[in-house]
Parts: sequence; structure tokens; C-alpha cells
Amino acid sequence: MKKNELINKTLAGLMIAAMTAGVCPTTAFAVTGAQVAKDGTYKATAHVTRTEEDSDDEWDEYDVEVSLTVADGKFTDIKVTPANGYDSGNDSYFNKAYNKSKGIKTLLEGKEATADTVNSWDSVSGATRTSKAVKEAAAAAIAKAEEKTTAVEVSTEKLQAAITKAEGLKEADYTADSWKTMQDALTEAKAALEAKESQEKVDAAESKLTKAIDGLVKAAAEVNVEKLQTAIKKAEGLTEADYTADSWKTMQNALTEAKAALEAKESQDKVDAAEAKLTKAIDALEKNAVAKEVYVLMNIPYDKFYAAEGDDDADAVTSATLNKTRSSLAAGSYHVNSDGSDITGIVYPVKLDDASALEKLTQVTDSSKVDITVSMKGKETTTTYEGKDALFESPSYAYYILSETPSYYKVATVNADGTLSFGKAEGAEVQTLSNVTADFRTSSKYGDYQMNLSGLPDDITTVYGVVVGTKEGDSYGLRHVENIWKISKLAWSTGFITTAHGNQLQYKDYVPMMGQTINKVTYYTNAGIYEIPMSVYVPVKFDGSVEVADAKASSGETKVTLNNLPSDYEAEYSVEGLENVKVENSVLTYTATDAKVGKYTLKVTDKSGKYADISADFTLTTEVTPITYDSDQKALVPADGYSADDVAAYVKNITSVSVDGKAYTASGKGDVKVINEDGSINTEAVPFADAKEGQKFEIEVTAAGYENNYKFTYTAESQYKYVYAGLSWAEYWANEGVYAAGDASSSDDVDTKGEHDKGAFDTVTRATTNHGLHRGSYQCTAIIEGANGKEYKVSHWTDGNTAVLTDGSTITFEKGNITEADGSTTTMVEYDVTGIKYVPVKVAAADYEDFCKTYAVVENGMDLTGGYGEGELASYAVKANVTAQTNGLKTVTKNADGSFSFSSREDGSESGIEGQALKSAPSAEEAGLTVKEANGSYGEFLRVDLTTNFADLGANMQAVKWTYYGEDSTYTNALVSYGTKFAADNWMHKKMGIQLGLTDSLRCQLPEGTDGTGYWTITISALGYEDANYQFQATDENIVKPDPVQDTTALEAAIAKAEALNEADYTADSWASMQTELAEAKEELEAKHSQSAVNEATEHLNAAIDALVKNQVEEAGYVLMNIPYAEFYKAEVNNDVDVDVFTSATLNKTRTPGLSGGSYHANTDGSKINGITFPVKVGEGVDLSKYTQVTDNDSVEITVTNRGQTSTTTYTGKDALYQNADYAYYTLSETPSYYKEVSVDAEGNLVFGKTVGDVTELDGFTGDLSTETGYGDYQLDITGLRDKLTELGVTNVNAVVVDTKEGSSYGLRHLENIWRMEELAWATGFTESVHGCPTSSEHYKAMMGQTITSVTYYTDKGMYSVPLGEIYVPVKFAHELSVENASVTAGQTNVTVTGLPDDYDAEYKVEGLNGVSVQNGVLSFDNAAKGKYTLTISDKSGKYADITTDFELYTEAMPAAYDDDKKSLVKTADATDEEFADYIKNITVVNVNGTDYRATGRGATVIINEDGSIKTDAAPFAEGDTFEITVTATGYQPVSFTYTTKVAPEPVVVDTSALEAVIAKAEALKESDYTEASWKHFKTELSAAKAVLEAKESQEAVDEAAKTLQLEIDALVKATPDDKKDETEAVDTSSLEKLIASAKDLKKNDYTAATWTTLQNALANAEKAVEAKESQKSIDAAEKNLQAAIDGLKKASATINKNNTTNNNKKNNTTTTTKKNNTTTSKKSPKTGDPVSVLGLLGAAVSSLGIGGLGLKLRRKSRREDEE
Repeated sequence: MKKNELINKTLAGLMIAAMTAGVCPTTAFAVTGAQVAKDGTYKATAHVTRTEEDSDDEWDEYDVEVSLTVADGKFTDIKVTPANGYDSGNDSYFNKAYNKSKGIKTLLEGKEATADTVNSWDSVSGATRTSKAVKEAAAAAIAKAEEKTTAVEVSTEKLQAAITKAEGLKEADYTADSWKTMQDALTEAKAALEAKESQEKVDAAESKLTKAIDGLVKAAAEVNVEKLQTAIKKAEGLTEADYTADSWKTMQNALTEAKAALEAKESQDKVDAAEAKLTKAIDALEKNAVAKEVYVLMNIPYDKFYAAEGDDDADAVTSATLNKTRSSLAAGSYHVNSDGSDITGIVYPVKLDDASALEKLTQVTDSSKVDITVSMKGKETTTTYEGKDALFESPSYAYYILSETPSYYKVATVNADGTLSFGKAEGAEVQTLSNVTADFRTSSKYGDYQMNLSGLPDDITTVYGVVVGTKEGDSYGLRHVENIWKISKLAWSTGFITTAHGNQLQYKDYVPMMGQTINKVTYYTNAGIYEIPMSVYVPVKFDGSVEVADAKASSGETKVTLNNLPSDYEAEYSVEGLENVKVENSVLTYTATDAKVGKYTLKVTDKSGKYADISADFTLTTEVTPITYDSDQKALVPADGYSADDVAAYVKNITSVSVDGKAYTASGKGDVKVINEDGSINTEAVPFADAKEGQKFEIEVTAAGYENNYKFTYTAESQYKYVYAGLSWAEYWANEGVYAAGDASSSDDVDTKGEHDKGAFDTVTRATTNHGLHRGSYQCTAIIEGANGKEYKVSHWTDGNTAVLTDGSTITFEKGNITEADGSTTTMVEYDVTGIKYVPVKVAAADYEDFCKTYAVVENGMDLTGGYGEGELASYAVKANVTAQTNGLKTVTKNADGSFSFSSREDGSESGIEGQALKSAPSAEEAGLTVKEANGSYGEFLRVDLTTNFADLGANMQAVKWTYYGEDSTYTNALVSYGTKFAADNWMHKKMGIQLGLTDSLRCQLPEGTDGTGYWTITISALGYEDANYQFQATDENIVKPDPVQDTTALEAAIAKAEALNEADYTADSWASMQTELAEAKEELEAKHSQSAVNEATEHLNAAIDALVKNQVEEAGYVLMNIPYAEFYKAEVNNDVDVDVFTSATLNKTRTPGLSGGSYHANTDGSKINGITFPVKVGEGVDLSKYTQVTDNDSVEITVTNRGQTSTTTYTGKDALYQNADYAYYTLSETPSYYKEVSVDAEGNLVFGKTVGDVTELDGFTGDLSTETGYGDYQLDITGLRDKLTELGVTNVNAVVVDTKEGSSYGLRHLENIWRMEELAWATGFTESVHGCPTSSEHYKAMMGQTITSVTYYTDKGMYSVPLGEIYVPVKFAHELSVENASVTAGQTNVTVTGLPDDYDAEYKVEGLNGVSVQNGVLSFDNAAKGKYTLTISDKSGKYADITTDFELYTEAMPAAYDDDKKSLVKTADATDEEFADYIKNITVVNVNGTDYRATGRGATVIINEDGSIKTDAAPFAEGDTFEITVTATGYQPVSFTYTTKVAPEPVVVDTSALEAVIAKAEALKESDYTEASWKHFKTELSAAKAVLEAKESQEAVDEAAKTLQLEIDALVKATPDDKKDETEAVDTSSLEKLIASAKDLKKNDYTAATWTTLQNALANAEKAVEAKESQKSIDAAEKNLQAAIDGLKKASATINKNNTTNNNKKNNTTTTTKKNNTTTSKKSPKTGDPVSVLGLLGAAVSSLGIGGLGLKLRRKSRREDEE
């Protein structure tokens, strides 16, 4: 749609909307809001309208009519009928809005007939336009209804009484909050009284008001705080220096309490007491006798501090980072600004002879504090600085009074003007450090010079100041962060490097140091003052450079250019990697035979040492290309005569790769790796993202040093994703050549079963709660809709009553009643089967992300699950493995509108299932294919059953296609094919087989002139199967005809027989199956769908009655029984707390006998272990009929995945107890040697006695008790016991009891407490979970402090007692213990421990450290090596358990740094290969964008490779292009850096020649020739055109500007003689004079000589013209010429950079990189005619004027454009 057309339509739409609002009145008595409509039918029509988002040819607009039928205040029928303009292309949208799961009919029928109900219906996703129109029509229809009138008698006596009571209360008596709550309830009560809407609402209002009255809170008595406030104010006005320390401290404590009492206002007594105490403390203050000397900690500005040390010109530090200045990195300093923009000076002890000098300064006391929040390395932390530490962020000269004389200080003197000056530091003796060594560098990223000191004392933790002294007598004070870094690193600038990390460096004070010799460095520290003697010459830097030309490696020489070397510079030259390097006569020579291709650095050194070194890079090249492309390997390989080393060298030097003409840089920021390090093509690189199979790419490789680029052609392989996807019926059948393919229409007609199955390929819905619904989960997408409005999307069922949902949660489903995991319940509204859930599809990789947003997808390696074991049908759980050869594969196509369509199925040779070959279905004979006699019991007109060998095919059956050949017995000429749907047409019965039917429906209409008799084929498509084809002939006896019900006698008799049976006489499973059939039979008897349906219901019910299994009542027999833990252990242990079930999160170990043998679980998902399977003697009178009996015919199938391996085991007979209910039992044929006897208590519950049988004692074992374990709080290992038990034939441990000397005993459970027989563990409340499983501790808590004496084992071979002597269980307790990480050289670190019991006698130990001691929260140690250590604190008495914590000692040296070009951690200059390798080996965690990834151990994610490089395909880099990374390695400090994969944007090339020509043409015109109005408009457009020319934003913008300016030129109106100015009037030179001034401000050196000369000539002429003032014409001409000369100036050294290249100018030791094309300046003004701009204006106009008075004048795209 054209832009102007869109604007016009938008305006028209807005005006129509306004007029409609004014001329369409509503019905005078229409229902509104919650008013219920009067019974009747109401109709209205609305129009389905396209929006701007819809293309013109996408679909046609049409009308919809909505009819609402109201009866008894409810919507009993809602009909939506398409009207004018409708065609079948709108069916899917129409049905979604009408009768699908979200449709108006589905959601609103049966609900209250109100306007609110209509308005509550939301637009339907995927049918927003249609649903909007349907809703408008429905709203218009209900608006035609009058309100239903019903007289309801409502009793209001209680409500009136409550209102009267509320109105009698007084607001002043109660708190504000409780009074407001009551008043709100009173307002609602009065409204309810007036409305008398219903008894329910009146009662609710009365209840709420009464509750609010009862909840009123009495207001507290007012507390008078005036005296307390006066006392506090008085105290705060006092000065600490005037009083003795003790009396001041007492007063300060009272002041703190007083402030707390003032804030709390708890009572008058407490306020008065606080005031009295404070007043007393004030009165008791003792005055200092006379003003005396005082020692303080004071904030001293840098210049004041260093003045006495020889440097009075030290500036404050200016910071751009804002964080480091406020962190521990700046310890010893202070800052005034809270934003961290500066470091002002030093915090240092000061002596004052007269304390009165402090009166006007800011005092910091012990009660002072400041919170500082900083963000470092992506983590935000807040630190509170209290007392003297609060000086860190306080004003200059702020102070804190010291109670003791410091060992070092500066003496402060009060000057005549009241300011302070400070002497040299004194007090402590200056210590000389002769063993400290200095590493001095002339290259540093922190400035021009850097000095690293080694050997400083370990007790230096804070540096206040550093002074660098020179032999020449000068001193230089250094400042924190900018000059002093982490104690031992010093750096400064002398004007060559002026910024570091965005901070402007202060350098003027340090310039004189160049050429001097540093003879000492003085440190002012927390440990005293240290002087480090040295002799370090500071070489002079200068503004010079060296350049080296690239050359062929074989030439042996290249050109060198030296610039601005000082006259006394005596140069010598070296190039690392080249032999015999010499430079003579500007030529560098070297030995060519040893030279390799690549980059080198020439280093120029001054022999005298006076000057600093300078250097330059250059490249040695070759004409040889040592590689070739191997299309089979898709890689660069050695060319003839070359080796793999040559390939590696070539690949290492690749700088860029061009793909189809587009270049990609190979290294550095924004690189794209097209060629991998091994020479292979990176097929996942950006250029190949949308590659099609077989697509060819022309590739050109550029490598540094290789003169000839290498070109080759790469052919892409498949770019598809192969997955399973869930499709609707219509999507699946759309291209399968069936009748009504793709049609999702539904039908209101019902079949002979009374079900809505007569639509096309719409959703199958069921409102019944009968059996078999779960079978929809085998291969179909099934959704249960609840009455609570929720949709429960079913993944599969674990049994007939338990469904696992697609989100992993479960629900219980019993006869339509739904119970969620949290206990909430609802009922089923309907059960929907929407389509097939596992269809193998092939999706273009480029479309895959969008595809996944719309469809449920299962990727290869993920689970396919369905059904549950039931009769002949077996559930399945397999892994997906879709390939191009998978049978049934459909190809996905993304349509223009973003939707997807699916091809027909393709035959394939693979199953699509991991590890499974394609199966073959049984033949017709093997499957027992039967064409059923005409019945129609399920609504079909023709039915075929497969009655044998059907189970696996039925469980995997997805789709069934019928093809009709009429009378063609050769099956050659098909008349028509039909697609079918599960539940509507296809079914599988757990015993009776696969049941396939055809239904007379919109998806199945027989060809004219046929009746269904003749020849047919059925094709069954099943998961993992070849397509199964069956042929058969249908006769007249097979075709269903009208079948009215004639006789229900047999059905009634069967129902009566079933109802007369006693549930207690039969097993639970057989009874449940019979009850299901009975419910269906009763439904059929009531509905009487057809005689066939009645007969089938009779047959099914009688079969279920015959299949009932009698319960066996055990009399004084023996059984193997499932006994819950609590019931088993009651008679075995002396313990008041029951044993819990074990709750598991692993779900597999609980169902693996090798790990949990001897136990049982009731839940099939493995979420619990319920108890113990154990022999039981059944006493007389014990009736087991109510419990599940397991026989030799029973079996249970359990599938588990352990360590990545999935296995399925079938447990038969007594073994089936393993997954069964509580008290399930299996009858034993022999008397067991040990057992429990069961009886029944008064309530009928089973009670189990103590175990009967011999107990064998196993001697010779010892127990090892640990209080540190990964499995709980304690672990007891009985070494060798497992071997002994195995020797005795034990395979399962049923139970374990731990006995103590104190007489208590404790029962253990499988997995959580019993592990591999001999390992026992338990929790006592401190370990809350193990491996994600919650622990149970209440039963075991009392064991702490007791002594274990023996353990008793209950096994499948008998009972064994294991004596263990005496093992004390030490008491655990809640505590906190931490040790700070520290430097290996620190010798100490801080320890924090809380929670130790009062009688805990602590001793400390750290394995691997010498001299360990802990005093006053400090752990000291000797001779440490870097690494991880554990501090163990033991109780000397042994009563309590040890407590431990880990910490690290790290080295200050960092052997690794990040290289952005290499995308790798690389060795630092000072590090050895061994040190770098050690660092990589010790990496433990890598944090990417805030998420930690473990580098080692189980579940590790490799992010840093062994060589230090980034693993670019690691999971964290799957999405995004910029990643903040922090690497943590044991023994080292963290390293942080940014890793990015961003690709630099392509430069925009814009042709401006046409625009330049038009501008030149415009500038040649004379203002005097045209009218003032037209010239003014023309000048505006000329200025705009120049701006566009300067911006060069896009070709479109430039072309548009040229066109517009030309139109403005054409629109100029010639001036008449009357319009022209008087020739005699004064000449205006102001504009020219301004231009002359601008020209004179320009600098000659900035431009080329030629353009500068042109400018100077034009400038001279302009000055003459101003002086002459001959005419306006001459002035204008001079101005034009001068402007042209200015515009024509060209920069002297600038390079026009159109390809995003970078100019690197290297002078001396300074590298300046100027990037002009990485910054885009966008000057965008709204284009004339731009609909966004116009609509914005339109919105503003509508807002301010109202649509009715809208008057808009749209600016034309260019003048006169619409006229041409």
C-alpha cells in the first residue's frame, strides 16, 4: 500500500470511528455490566476487518452474525454464522473464534447471560480479527436485551445491626489502619443493604463488617517526647575534645539509647527513663583541665601531605571508573565526593598541640558510619565503614580522635589564616629495606613508566603515601590507584600516555623525572615508614618514531625510516627471530635463509641509555602458497611439497576470509572464524547460516606474509534440523491426498454414539469420563480442560489414574475428578485430542527457532514417552533419532505469513528411534484382520479390527489412511482416500485389539453412486514401523445402516447382575475394570444410540463380570508383604519418632534393585520409597481381601536411566511387589525362617510384631564414624561387611537398626540411610538435602551425644547382629565459620567463627601449613604454598563434632592474561610455560555473564581449553555476542575480561555526485533575482541538502535530498523590478565578515598545501571585497568563493576510510589508534510523507482537538510533487 494511501485510509478510519460513536445509540433499557438478560434470542452482526498488519491479498473481509439464546438467565445456545464476503479460506480463523477450545461458544455457553460475561471473553490467538468482530457482535446482541426481573426476598436484619454498631464507634479510639479497614467494610455494607441483590451478598457484607469491627485495634496513649528531644539536642551540641574520654563515652552510650527510645516511643515511662539517663550523663561530663595536645587520624589532601616530603604540587586523582576509588584498592586514601569521581588525599595520624584547632573541622566518632556500594567485576557489594573507617568518605581535614599515641604521625601547625600545614612524618624510625628489588619499565598500560617492587614486608597491608626521590634532589609524591596499585606496583605518566582505563592521567608533576636517577623510594604504611635505596635511571621519552616497510622474506632486506631522533641518539637495532640484523643507510638487512614469513618487531635502542627505546612492526612475505583446498575433507591441506607445519603457519597468519565477495576478519574484536585452526571450514560460521544443501560459496583467503590470496569453492552440506513435532490433524493430513485435506471444520451433528465426531480434521473432544481416555497419550497430543479454566497438557499416564503433564507435573484423574499435586481439585469439562505428537519432520535451520515457538518439538536424544502398561498394551519410553532416512518424514515449509506447512510423508529405511531398527507390522493373517459385521456401536459405518499380535503396533499407531477402490479388485484405480483421527475413528483396546472405523463425516463422504461395498486398503502409520498395508473387501453385511434400539433386556440384566456383586470379594484391579464397563453400560442404556451399541455394551459388561478375580483370604498363612517403614520399625526400635518414607528427586535409583533391593515403592515415577518387603505370618481373623494380592501371573515393567543408559526390566510374581501398594502381598508356599506376625487393632489397621527368627552375630568388624559426609550429617562405614554378607548369600538388605548404649535405637531406610550394605548415613537436622533429595532427621536427632554399640541387619537370608564396641556420636551444632582467602606471603588471614557452645574447648589445625595459630580472629601460619587448605576446629573434650571450612592462599603473580585478538588466555611476559600451565590446570570455575560453570568434575563445562583458548562452541556462547567472563583458579586471584563475537557492520557507500551538482547549481543563484518568500523557502531546503550531504546516511536520503532541492530551485519565483532592493541601499557584509573570521581560525598544518593556497587566495579576495563594498553582488560572490574554498580543504594526513580500516600512527612509545568508522553519527529528521511521522502528528491533533474538529495540513513530500 502506498504511503499516502495508507495515511488517507487511517484518517478516514478515525473520522468514521468518531461519527459512529456519535450516531449509534444503545438500547434504552439494555442490560449492562452484571445485569442478567431476559430470556430470549438476540442477534447482531459485525464486520471482520483487516488491519495494516494484513496484506491486501491475504484474506477478504467478511461479516459475522452472532445469535445469543438466553434461558433461565444463562446462555443456552450461541451460534455464529458467517455472512457477506466469507469464503472457506477463513475456516480456521472462524472455527477458532467460534467453537474451538477458546471459542465463544465453548467458553460462554452455560454461563450467566450478562454483558460482563461477553466482555470477559478474550481475543483468540491466531484469530484475533475474527474473534474481535464476534465479540463486537455478541456485545451488540446482548445490548438489545432487557434485564431479567426476579423478585428475591432478602433478610437484612443482621446487616443493619452491624451497620448501626459500626456507626456508633469513634475514630479517635482506634489505630488508623484498623479504622480504615472497618470504614471500607462499612461502605460496602451500606451498598449491599441498598442493593439487596441476593441473600448471599448481604450475608457476606455483614460478615466482612463484623470481622472488621472485631479487628479494630485500640490506639496507644500519646507519648510526650519534648524533654527527650531537648536533651538529645543538647548532647549533640557538645564537643568531644572538651571532655575526658571516659565521661564522654558514658554520655555517648546514653545518647545512643535516647535516640532509640525517641524512635520507638514505646511508652512514656521508657521515654522519661531515657531522658533522665542522658541528662545525668551530660551533667556528669568532666571538662579537660586545659586545652592539651591531641592525636587524631586526619584526612590530609595530597599536596598538603607531600609538601613537607619535598613535593608540594601533588594533585587529587580524577577517576572515571567511580568504583576502584571507593574500594579496598584505594586503602589509605580518602575521597570527598560520594560518587567516586576523585581520590582527594591521605588518611594519616596527626599531632596537634592545641585541640581547639579542631573545633571548626568535621569530627568522625565511633558512632559515625557510611555505606559505600561499588560494582566490581560485575558484582555489586555494599560495605559499611564505621568509626575511624568512616574517614574513607569524608571531607578534607575530617578527623577521628585517637585514644593512644601513634608510633608515627605528622605534626600539624595552625597558620595565621587558620589553615593547617603539616611537617615531615616523624615518630617511628625510618627502616631501610635493602633486599627489595625493583623491576623498572618504560612501557606500561598505566602510564609512561612502571616500577614493580618485590620483597616488601608482608605486614604492609595499607599504603598511605609513596615518595620517589632522585639523585638530583627532586621528590615526587604518588597517589592511590593512579600511581600506587596493590602496594607493590608504582606507575606514572610524563605526558606521552595521558589516559588509562578511561581516566585522565596527571603528568605535569612527573615530567622533570625524565633523565634523572631514582635513588630511593619511601613508603608510608600501616607498619611504619620504609626507605628503599636503589639506583634506577629514568630514560627520556621523546616525540620520535620508526617505520619499517614490509618485504619478501627471501630478499634479506627492507627499508627503515627514522623520524625525529634526538641529535645525540646513538641507535642500535635488533629484531627478535631474525639473524644478523643491521641497519645502514635506511636499509635493514638480515639472513634471508633463516627468515620465516610473518610479523616482526624492530627495536631501536639508544646505546648511551639516555633515551627510551622505540619500535615498529613489519611483515616478511612470500609469493609461495603452501596450501590447497580438499573438497572431500572440506579443509585446507598441504600443497605438494609442503607439510602440516606449513599449513599451521599459514592458518595462523590468516587475517581475513572473503565469502562471496564479503570480507570477514579472522582475528581481533568482531572476528568471524571461517577457517578453523586445523584448516577445516567452520560450517557454522555466519556466512553459511542460511546455506542450502549443495549451495556453493566462493572463498578467498588473505594471510599476512603471503602475497597471493588463495581462492576456492566450498559446497555446503545439509542445513536442516531433523526432529519430532506435534501436528494438528489438519496439518498432518493437509498434503496426504485425502478427502477434505487440511480442512479443520467442525460439525454440530452427532454420530450414532452421540459424539461430535462428524467434523473434518478438527480437534476430537470428549465430555465423558469413561475408560480409555489415557490411550490418547500413546501417540496423540491430549489436553484435559478443567472447570477451573486450566488446560492440563498430557505427556503420558503412569497408570489409569495418574497423568504426567508436559511440564513434568502430575495430576490424579478419577472418573472426571482432577487432583493436582498441591491437593487442589477440579472436574473435567472435556478431553481434547488435537493431533499427533511425534511426527518426524525436516526443518530448515534458518527457520528452526521460529518453528520451535509454534510447535512442541522433541530433539534427537530426548525422550519419547506414551501410554502405560495395561492388558496387552505396553507403554514405551525411547530416545528420538530423526534422520533424513526416517520413515514418514515430512518437510516443513515456512510460508510468507510466518506460518508453516508440511509435505506428504516420505518413505524411509530408519525408525527414528535411537538404537532401534525399523519394525515390520504383522500381516493381515498374523494380525487377525476382521471386517466387522455392521454394528456402528462407536458411530462408524464400516469397521475393521486387528485382534491378534496387535499390542506393539497399537501402542505406536499414529495415523490410519483408508483408500476405496469400489469394484476394482486389482486395487489399481483408487476412487478416494480418507484420513482418520484417534478416538473419532481409530482405537486400541487393551484386550480386544486395534479397532479402526470410518465415520460418515465432513472428512469422509463416499463418492456419488457408491455405498462403501467393494475393495479397500488400510495403511497404518506407526512410530518406528514400516507403513502397514492391509487389503480387504467390504460387503453389504459390513455397511452400517439405520439401527434403532429394539431390545435392552439383556443389557438391563447385565447391569443388575453387576450391581448385585460385592466389591470386597474381588481384587481391586478387576473390580475397577468392571465398574468402568458398568458406567458405560448405564450411559448406553440411557442414551440408546443404536441396537448395536446396546449389544456391544452388554457384551463388554458381561466380559468384565466374567473377568473378576476373587480375593483370597489368608488364614494363618505366610505372605511376603509390603510394610511401610513406620509400621515395620515400631516393634524393632526404642524411639518415640516414627520412621518416614524416603522422598527422592533422582527417580531412578529408587527403582533400581541393585541400589534399593529389599524395599518397595508405590509411585511408578520413583519419587518415594515407602517401606520394606518382608515375610509376614498372617494371624487368624486377619482379612487381606482389602489389599492388593500379587500372584505369579502379575508383572510390572520398570524403565530406568542410570548413567545415561536406559533399561527396562519386567518383575514377575512376588518380584512385582517391588512396585506396588502398601500392604500388597504375595502368598508363600513355604514357612519362612524369619517373619513378622500381623494382627488387627480395634480400628481394623494392621499391626506388626517384633521379628521372629534367629539372629546371627558377626564378629570382627569395626565401624568408622565420620561427621563430614556428602550423604547427611554422619556416616558409619563397616568395612568388609558387604563382602561377608555377600558370602552368606545376601542380595537384599530389608532393614537396619542402629543400637546405642543409652538404650535408644534407630531404624534406617534405603538409599538415604542404607547404601551398598556397609555404608550407613543419616541426618540430624543440619544437612537438609542430599543430591536434591530432602533428608528426614527427626527420628535420628536424639542419637547425638549417644554411643553406638551394635547394628542389626534384616536381610533376605536372615538377621545378623554386628557388635561395634563403643562409637561415640559427637554433637553437632549451628555455627558459622569462614576464613578469608589471603596471599601466600601474608603469613596471616582473618577467621570468623560464631555459634561455638560455651563449653567448647577449641583447638585449630590446618593440614599442610606450619606454625598455625588463631588469636583474636587472626589465623597465622608459616612457609605457605599457594593452594586450597582446610581449617579444622576440634573440641578438646571430644563432646562436640569438628567444624571445618576451606580457604585459599594465592600468589600475587598472575601468569595469564586475556588476549582479545587470539581469543585466548596467554602467558604474561614474566611467566614461565610451567607457571602458565599450572594456572590453566588449577582453573575451578568460569563465570559467564553472572552464571558459574564448573571447570572440573561431574557436570563440568569446558570454557577455557587446555591451551588457554576460549572454547567458542561452549554452551554459554550459544546466544548473544558479548560475554563478561571471570576465571577463578585455585591459588590465584580472579581474572576478568570481555569476550565478544560481534561482527563489525559493513560500511555504507553512498554516491553523492548528483546531490553535489544540485547544491553547486543552487549556490550559483542570486537572491536578488527572486522573491523574498520563495528564496527563504529555497535557502531552508539548501541547508537541509547540505546536512544530508555531510551525513551520507543512506543512498535513499541523498537521492531524496537532491530531488527535493531541485524542486525548490524550480519553484523559485522571479522577482519583478518592484521586488528588487534599492541599488543605492547599504551593502550587508556581516555574513562575509563572519566567514572571514572562521577562515582565519583554521590552521595551515591541518590541510594539504594546494587546498590551503586556494583558501588563502579566496580569503584575500574576500577581505578586499569587504574593504571596497562595491556592491552586494560582489560581496555575495566573495562569500560564495570563500565558502567553496573552505569546503574544499583536505586534511593533510587524513585517509578517507571507506572499508572500516584503522590508521595506527606510532610515535616513540605511544600508540594512538583513531577509529572513525566505528562511530556512526545519525542525523535523522522525519521524512516528509513518512507515515510514522504523520500518524504521530495525527495522534497529537486528535488528543488536543478531538476527532470531530480535526484539521490537518500534511506537508507534501516536496513542493509541487503532487501536481506533477
